[in-house]
Amino acid sequence: MNVSSRILYVDDDVDGRDMMSAWLQQDYQVTTASGGRYAKELMQRMRFDLFILDYFLPDMTAVDLCMYIRSISLRVPIVIYSALARSEYRSAVLAAGGTEYLIKPNDLERLIPTIIRCLGSTRKLPRNSMPRRRAASIL
Repeated sequence: MNVSSRILYVDDDVDGRDMMSAWLQQDYQVTTASGGRYAKELMQRMRFDLFILDYFLPDMTAVDLCMYIRSISLRVPIVIYSALARSEYRSAVLAAGGTEYLIKPNDLERLIPTIIRCLGSTRKLPRNSMPRRRAASIL
């Protein structure tokens, strides 16, 4: 596990959040939140090296949360991992400070390489890289 890298994964879908958290925890310290307000509380108490956000949360959107994150940190990467494939969602998030916009579940294979790139790591893919056939079953 890359103990020095802490990820906050924010998604209101409990099953998807739990599965992604378990998968990512094999190589990273992962904290989860079901909504934006709780994510903000966690950010006040903990330092994170990367954020992974769903677009629609019960109390705000990824755009709102990106703007909040950017108000406290200009450097921390923000990856949106959402089922919404429309270009206007992607454009809004990137304009609000998002680093990358990936589509569930199609871009699942790109998630770990994106995390590695965003964290500035040059190490090889972790042992838990998910096979393509499992991608559809996660989300």
